[in-house]
Amino acid sequence: MSSGKGIEVAVLGGGQMGQNVIQHLRDSPLVRGITVFDRHPERMQQLKQSHGVKTSESLDRVLADPQIKLVFVTASNNAHKDLSIAALETGKAVMCEKPMATTLADAQAMVEAAERTNGFLQVGFELRYSHLYTAVKDWVDRGLLGRVLNTHCFYCSSAWGRHDVWRASAKTSGGMFGEKLSHYVDLTRWWIGDTVEEVYAACAPNVISYYQVHDNYHCTYRFRNGAVSHLTFMMAPAATFKGDPLQNAVSQQAGDGHALRYMVCGEKGAAETDVFPRTIKRWEFGEDEYGQTSQWVQTETWSPENDFAYFHNTHDQALDIVRRVVEGEPPKTSPRDALETTRLCFAAEISATEKRPVQLAELK
Repeated sequence: MSSGKGIEVAVLGGGQMGQNVIQHLRDSPLVRGITVFDRHPERMQQLKQSHGVKTSESLDRVLADPQIKLVFVTASNNAHKDLSIAALETGKAVMCEKPMATTLADAQAMVEAAERTNGFLQVGFELRYSHLYTAVKDWVDRGLLGRVLNTHCFYCSSAWGRHDVWRASAKTSGGMFGEKLSHYVDLTRWWIGDTVEEVYAACAPNVISYYQVHDNYHCTYRFRNGAVSHLTFMMAPAATFKGDPLQNAVSQQAGDGHALRYMVCGEKGAAETDVFPRTIKRWEFGEDEYGQTSQWVQTETWSPENDFAYFHNTHDQALDIVRRVVEGEPPKTSPRDALETTRLCFAAEISATEKRPVQLAELK
């Protein structure tokens, strides 16, 4: 963090995500000061002491401060819309964590506010910065996979505890898709590079009794160009994770039922990303007298200290957003692009609830 040149930044929401952002911003030479606003005064006092940030008990004063050029919205999901629009309307650049909002109408209002004010709005799809997934995008862009035809994501995790139950309420979280799965829908859109036309999602009865949202999904997206993407999600089978601060989190979860694996198949080759074995693989397709051939040609791996850079790179995302605001560049992911991913999340929720395929044209 700079003591002279740079911009002042505000973080709206001092929970775990806000604290992560504060830590990231301290690594930026373009940030000269951080102000935190949170509705819990005791939390702000703790952050002031532990992180050396400034605090304010008045959101209006934060937004009226002409020195603050950029706002990170890290509050609970149901506050995203109001905080983002208020910041945009006072001329602040805004980074809003995913999901955009708890309703599609609120997400649309955020995009309209950004366009009306000609403001900067980027939503936190940090997997577009994460090396595990940018490697696949690079292979796609270089033509090594050919046109991507189908993808499959298998995601299995442990349950949230009762203390975290706000995440399992559609009113406060916006639903499981927006809160937990929007990253993995956004990735396939990014890799395939086309528009989804139809969504079908099916859910079995919940295993987790205290959830007000689905704890499992089988969801298929059909793209306009014929590509198909499928997501399988189960929350409950993986061993309960409470964390050991003396051990690496991914290493603790490897082999205990946790899984986060993608297969990406194109006309010329395929790729696999697998978080818990820490591997990225690529295959090349061919044909000989035998018939169709597939050759495993590339494997990459990484060390535990690089885990988050590979699969949840919020650090580089935060620093890149600061740089873009300072240099006057547009968001890496446009508001309209983020809204399209958000539409797919709500389409999946509608499909699962109404037990029918949903055409994206239905969602205006």
